[in-house]
Amino acid sequence: MLNRISVILPADVKSKVEAALATMQRELAPYLHPLTAEQRQEITKMGDRSVAFMQKIEEYATATPSFVPSFVSLSDLRDDVQATADLGSVLRPLQQLTTDLESTMMQTGGEAYSDALAVYRNIQSAAKANAPGAQAAHDELKQRFASQGKKAAPPAKPGA
Repeated sequence: MLNRISVILPADVKSKVEAALATMQRELAPYLHPLTAEQRQEITKMGDRSVAFMQKIEEYATATPSFVPSFVSLSDLRDDVQATADLGSVLRPLQQLTTDLESTMMQTGGEAYSDALAVYRNIQSAAKANAPGAQAAHDELKQRFASQGKKAAPPAKPGA
């Protein structure tokens, strides 16, 4: 397989990134509200157009407070709209970074796994040829595929 990428993350870069992430987690923690899977299912969802809609509603509500029903707090609405905008400005670059990290891991991992499978097949062949040490290596490595087993043959057709 063609090796399209060769990346070595220097230890100092990794340390700096981990420290930066720890700082971000620590700084944001007081403002975050994690949800359970059930809560995520139940909550009203929104997209980019919804954010613009909320901002426009806030403008109308501020300009004409009589538009705001008595059970809605304009102050809370303003705070939530601002928090959504602020959190979005942090989230968007993190999402792009996550996508780029996943893409790079997919490429490096795919290349490494393809190469590893080629080496494994070579070890299998060496074990069949009784090469020294090959059987022990094969016995250990084949555990990776133990749960996959062989596919069952389709049932014979009646009358065949």
